[in-house]
Amino acid sequence: MKYAVISVSKEGAMLGTRVKSGISGEGTLYERKGAESGEKAEYFNRTLALTSDIFTRYEGLLYIMASGIAVRAIAPHVVSKASDPAVLVMDECGKHCISLLSGHLGGANAWAREVAAAVGADPVITTATDVHARRAPDDMARELMMRVEPLGALKPVNSFIAEGKKVAWFLDKDTEGAASIAQRLSEKGISFLPLSDLPEEEFDGCVLISNHPIHVDKPFVRLIPKNLYVGIGCKRGTPEALIEAAYKKALSMANAYDYQVASLASVDAKADEKGLLDFALHHHLPIHFYKAEELRSIAEDFGLPISKFVENTIGVGNVCQSAALMESMKGKTLLPKTKFASATVAIALGLSGSSVSGRDMKRK
Repeated sequence: MKYAVISVSKEGAMLGTRVKSGISGEGTLYERKGAESGEKAEYFNRTLALTSDIFTRYEGLLYIMASGIAVRAIAPHVVSKASDPAVLVMDECGKHCISLLSGHLGGANAWAREVAAAVGADPVITTATDVHARRAPDDMARELMMRVEPLGALKPVNSFIAEGKKVAWFLDKDTEGAASIAQRLSEKGISFLPLSDLPEEEFDGCVLISNHPIHVDKPFVRLIPKNLYVGIGCKRGTPEALIEAAYKKALSMANAYDYQVASLASVDAKADEKGLLDFALHHHLPIHFYKAEELRSIAEDFGLPISKFVENTIGVGNVCQSAALMESMKGKTLLPKTKFASATVAIALGLSGSSVSGRDMKRK
């Protein structure tokens, strides 16, 4: 996780350094001028202005300050549980760590527990399914890197789960990777039935795991396994074997599976790259090529690191990560730009609520 720790007092700044040293991920400390910890950090004057600058650039934001300050800072930028970052608030003495925003899909609840454990704080979780110790589909979707559709149906389905009503889980056994999905569901304590049992079962609501659209007359959500978008850059003439090796290593680094990949993407300068085209063909994956100016805009929006050499050569300084984010319709980075032999690979996660049809329409 790429995260930011924002503090407004010296005591809070010192606590922020403890948090950063005790948790996983790539963290940046933001400290108010005059209240520095002495460690490497970025400095700011106003929390509201800082939040405007960084809200969309991090997967997680930890505010070490009064909750009211944090709420006012993030309020103008909150859009959707599918795209908002995980937001936590902690008091400067490190007694309580509150999961404030994007508890499930953004991972704030899990992150609050990790941060709290690092400094001996109490994690404060208010999500109904969590306080009843029941697994919610959007929480499972985050852990299994799936997309939730329709997003608006989460509220009634999660309400049923919190109330103890019967919410059945169904797995489409014809879905690519079904055996692996079944094993992972079982490991997480989720009981499920084959999708073929759907007509005979009685339930108040249900969770369907399938890549194909399904309609149910009762409240339901569908978790879509094919939800990863892989951006690839490579040197001219890179053979398919090296691209294959980079792709497999990238998936392994992201703890992802081949069956989860929906499509590939690169810059249009690579549209005639034989090794890349052969790789896509042999993996039966669609590949889309974007103009350099489109990818350059994405790189600027997300503040991606760029290579001046590559930028001078093909017009964009970050091919793979900007292509992955473009293909995912500005989703979330799962694996940032990673260099391999003669190739770079990045993986983005599609956001719940952004349908494949919408993605295709935008591409046209």
